[in-house]
Amino acid sequence: MEIAGINLLTFVGFVLTIVAAVFDLIGFVTPYWVSGSTTAVVALTSVNVDANEGLWRYCQTVLGDTTCQSQGDRDVGSWFEAVQAMETLGFLCLIAAVIVVILKLFVLKDKPVLKAVGIGCLAAAAAFILIGVCVFGAKGSSLQTENLHFAFAFVIIAAIIAIVASVLFGLDK
Repeated sequence: MEIAGINLLTFVGFVLTIVAAVFDLIGFVTPYWVSGSTTAVVALTSVNVDANEGLWRYCQTVLGDTTCQSQGDRDVGSWFEAVQAMETLGFLCLIAAVIVVILKLFVLKDKPVLKAVGIGCLAAAAAFILIGVCVFGAKGSSLQTENLHFAFAFVIIAAIIAIVASVLFGLDK
């Protein structure tokens, strides 16, 4: 079965590759990997402080006033920099996979090596993303991992979708 002259498995893999890239982009840039609240004393008054952080930004809301700062302005551990590196490599591999798949499907249809490159990019993206997630989960125990937020889930979903897409490309003849 074909859709617009493209094998069904390849077409579904192409759509999943784009969906994985979008999910990873959202998880990569939003400051909602972890979210929580605590109580602090400000001017002898107890106030609620809401905080959320992602790979690149850390935000706090005190008395309705939200302030954000770059993670680079804080003293983050080397494990957190490793998470940033793994997630960046995963994101770049997903972008490369999208480009390679587009080239294979619409420009260089007669180049079978692009299929293998696309599968490799998707597998590498999933591996890098999942390594970053595992390091964050293992070292982030002090971050109260029960407060993991949607961006953390989005990068995991992106990795799973990338794996499924690579399997679909591999099943295609």
